[in-house]
Amino acid sequence: MKRVTYRSDGFTLIEVLTSIVIAGILIAIALPAFSKLLPSIRLSSAARQIATDLQLAKMRAISRHTSQTVTFTVSSASYTFGTDTRSLSTLYPGTSISSVSANPTFTTTGTANAVTITISNNGKTKQIAVTAIGRVTVQ
Repeated sequence: MKRVTYRSDGFTLIEVLTSIVIAGILIAIALPAFSKLLPSIRLSSAARQIATDLQLAKMRAISRHTSQTVTFTVSSASYTFGTDTRSLSTLYPGTSISSVSANPTFTTTGTANAVTITISNNGKTKQIAVTAIGRVTVQ
């Protein structure tokens, strides 16, 4: 009589199902923690976007030899520079502009009026500052 030998390559059904159950439990535990981080991530991203656009306005003022003003609208959580408009509430849901001390205007030499823009999301805030020499920082 011939002996039948079985190969033990691969996984059994029980091993696969156990792995799926463990992965499901880990995801169920991690999902609420990730949801709590989302507003902070959106707030930081919005602050970096504003800072980048302020730098772009500064570069346009220098390269085009004309002043560039970035106009912030608190009520709609948006801002405009040149022909570009950004809506923070659309790009970063839950993010709003809390206050703007003044609309920054960049001159042809790259200098600007000192301005502070405050944005918020879910009770947390970040400030974007423009100094008189045109430096843009996120605080």
